[in-house]
Amino acid sequence: MKFNSKTLSQMLKNPRLLMEYQTTGRIPVELEAKAPQGPLIDLLESIYPRERARITAVVVGDALGYTGARRFHNAAQALQWAKPQHPHNAPAESWRNKRFNKKLTIDDLALCSIIPPDIISGWWQRNSHLQHLRKPTE
Repeated sequence: MKFNSKTLSQMLKNPRLLMEYQTTGRIPVELEAKAPQGPLIDLLESIYPRERARITAVVVGDALGYTGARRFHNAAQALQWAKPQHPHNAPAESWRNKRFNKKLTIDDLALCSIIPPDIISGWWQRNSHLQHLRKPTE
């Protein structure tokens, strides 16, 4: 983690953290940015990267645990927005509904995007322990 003005400000407000930094020379673990987490991130990470690129017209909104509606060309872009490489810059966190804790499945994502049938069936094969969450087909 980088030592920046925000980190310094937090250490000046908490003497224990400042003392820990002065004695060890390392930034305290509490100040390190944590990677964003959430049901949508868990779902998108459970999909293979190649398959994420094939899932198109993704609309991230209320049904997936975020306020508003953001459109992405594919699921890979949605994951990059929800969980960027640098956790200090996570714009999606301000749009995430922190109380949303529903376990999402590929069927939930299919309601908000275009997913080829082979990806859906493959995901359910890999995640058979979630069959109780599967929506009945009509």
